[in-house]
Amino acid sequence: MSHPHPGSAQAGAVSVPDADTARRLALRGDLPILGLIAVAEQLTRDGQPQAAARLYRDWIAHHDSPALYVAHFNLGVLLANVNEHAGAEQSYRAALALVPDFPQAHLNLGTVLERMGRPEEALDAWRAVLARARPAAAEDQALLIHALNNLGRLLEIRRDNVAAEAMLARSLALDPKQPQAIAHWVHLRQKLCIWPAFAPFPGATHDDLLEAASALALLAESGDPAVQLAASQRYVDKKVLPLQAPLAPADGYDHPRLRIGYLSSDFCNHAVSILSAELYALHDRSKVEVYGFSWSRDDGSALRARVVGAMDHYIRIDAMSDEEAARCIRDHEIDILVDLHGLTLGTRHDILSWRPAPVQVTYLGFPGTTALPAIDYVIADEFVFPEKLKPFFTEKPLYLPDSFQINDRERAIGPRPTRASVKLPDDAFVLCCFNSTFKITPEVFDAWLQILLRAPRSVLWLIADQDAVRVNLTKAAIERGVDPARLVFAERVAPENYLARYQVADLFLDTYPFNAGTTASDALWAGLPILTCSGDTFASRMAGSLLHAVDLPELVACDLSHYIETGVALASDPALTAAMKHKLHDTRLSCTLFDSPRLVRALEEQFMKIAKRPESSEDTMKQTPINQIHNADVLHLMRPDYRRVIEVGSSSGALAHAYRGINANARYTGIEIDREYAEASKAHCTDVIHGNAEHLPPEIFQTFADGDCWVFADALEHLYDPWKLLKKIRSNAAGPVDIVACIPNAQNWSLQATLNNGNFAYQDSGLLDRTHIRWFTRTTIIQLFESAGFQITAMTARIVQPPSAEVAAAIRAMASATGGNPELAVDDSVAFQYVVKAVLKP
Repeated sequence: MSHPHPGSAQAGAVSVPDADTARRLALRGDLPILGLIAVAEQLTRDGQPQAAARLYRDWIAHHDSPALYVAHFNLGVLLANVNEHAGAEQSYRAALALVPDFPQAHLNLGTVLERMGRPEEALDAWRAVLARARPAAAEDQALLIHALNNLGRLLEIRRDNVAAEAMLARSLALDPKQPQAIAHWVHLRQKLCIWPAFAPFPGATHDDLLEAASALALLAESGDPAVQLAASQRYVDKKVLPLQAPLAPADGYDHPRLRIGYLSSDFCNHAVSILSAELYALHDRSKVEVYGFSWSRDDGSALRARVVGAMDHYIRIDAMSDEEAARCIRDHEIDILVDLHGLTLGTRHDILSWRPAPVQVTYLGFPGTTALPAIDYVIADEFVFPEKLKPFFTEKPLYLPDSFQINDRERAIGPRPTRASVKLPDDAFVLCCFNSTFKITPEVFDAWLQILLRAPRSVLWLIADQDAVRVNLTKAAIERGVDPARLVFAERVAPENYLARYQVADLFLDTYPFNAGTTASDALWAGLPILTCSGDTFASRMAGSLLHAVDLPELVACDLSHYIETGVALASDPALTAAMKHKLHDTRLSCTLFDSPRLVRALEEQFMKIAKRPESSEDTMKQTPINQIHNADVLHLMRPDYRRVIEVGSSSGALAHAYRGINANARYTGIEIDREYAEASKAHCTDVIHGNAEHLPPEIFQTFADGDCWVFADALEHLYDPWKLLKKIRSNAAGPVDIVACIPNAQNWSLQATLNNGNFAYQDSGLLDRTHIRWFTRTTIIQLFESAGFQITAMTARIVQPPSAEVAAAIRAMASATGGNPELAVDDSVAFQYVVKAVLKP
């Protein structure tokens, strides 16, 4: 925001010179600071930020005023708003050189530094706000809260969770009514195992914390599906773009192969790709074409290279806005779009709000309802998504026959470590859990410790790569009477070494109510049995689904009491878990969990069932009935020397046959939406594209640049957006191009009579052809071509039957009554169709 001189009147109260006068005054050193601010703000409102910046620079160069720091600061704000970050930094630093105790400048400087990729300097700038802002001063409190929240957010991104939690706690002490800060504070406490994570504080009750918590945090906090649904719905209400006008046709496309688009920022070394890496390659290319729409980081990993290499089309959308990305997906005519994020970090759910695909599905990323109104289905199985869960999901379940979870059979397992090398005792029964620490609740930790106490030769092996987690879990163990030496903490290692660790453990103890997903798959792939507890939510049933798919249902407990008893029994009988390990080893490649080809075939079968297909792709809705008759009037307007003709709606190829009889050297490309007609066209066209001309991929459309004639013989009226297609032809053309078209006349007297009689009934052909989408008259045909950058050079009427004298009289009367030209109205009613030739405007 701009910063007026302290103690002065607001800028709006002074006389404001025009921009030219202001600049002359500034160069003479005679422009007051308030006049400067007022003119600069007006220039900015008028869309001239560079002129405003130039005025500030002129003023700064010619004034020596106590308010000089204000001009520097305001210039910094202006430059930051137009992404001139280096200039903004320079201006903020100039302001601070004059007034070091200027909290707003430190705050804004930090934001610019973060945008420039200098996070440590950004943190220092925000810490400077803490040192200078006065907590008791109302005008400084908002700055202090803003700085604390920025520190908490960036420190969390940099994995300094202890410092991040402390900053957000300070912020909430100043203002407890901050839902966004509460959401991050609670989740940080979950990650740090600070219990209870949802601890009330002055001004915020437990219910307030539940109300503000993220949907992800509540997967671990609550086993109630109604609570999880409410959390997702709150997020959608606050954060998600409402549904927009759908970009994709509701009745889908008619592609010979189903186009499946996967949408993610996790096509890299991430849990989603760890699971799904094999999925993309296993798709049956005779049935499916695979697209990846990605804003993933390039982490240089072999996993990322493998995933990208398995896509038929890998399209980066990180530089696009959500709407641009949606339109890109729409342009590729994706039949089914699979979002791999849900409500997790990095999601771009607003892309889905534009409905870029006729069918949209959520998978893997978020094990609960997204409540996103643009999502139709969630991929599941009958265990993870039982019938009783349906009222708590906005998505319909798309059931796979075994387990919902795809798995990668190419995960490499490193050399088996010794127990000593990972700080484990050789003679202990090793219980382990390598789930994310935010999934560990005090209730499940209590259950683990009860198992330890009742199985005295056991130890518990956990992932904890932050000292604070080790401290907090150790303290909790001591409080519960467990020797902290029985807790062993592991650092993170490379993926193959992480998988190898499972080989020296005896039993994996799962978390509840947020089960292991990828981690459960890892353990089972490495041959380690899992003890899980299944509840009423999707997230609490994931590991149970996997255990059924490896034929170990006895390891699925129904409550924590059952879980404890089963854990104690297993820890007391090493031979039993050893037998389970042997079973996993022997059946690893034959059990349904790791039969990835089987899952992909089942998934494709389900996709085929839910894909939308236009009725026009079947015999019930042909475009124009196929025949071997060409439009002689269209042919008459086509020059005999075109190099390349592109006909939209080539039908039987009759016009191509007639034109190539005149010009045998022409390349004649047919574009036909109906598969049967496209096959028929091939007999007469030099090449035929089966597809929708409006939605051909850019790489195909660009090959039409050399087309010097486009033909629409009864085709433009079948398009959703003929205006857009004509503009696209113009912008893509490498040289002059003619358009020759035959277009039905919506002003024809017979159509007027039909409408007047209330019998506007669609038919199989003619003016009321049921496949017509757009309607044109002589006037609007002219407007169509003019708006697309063409000018009509010839326009003739095709007349089938003129109106009777009585009908003509009625049309004259209607025109007179509505202020029209009676004779022109009759003339325009005679044409059944117009045949038009248009050329590019000079």
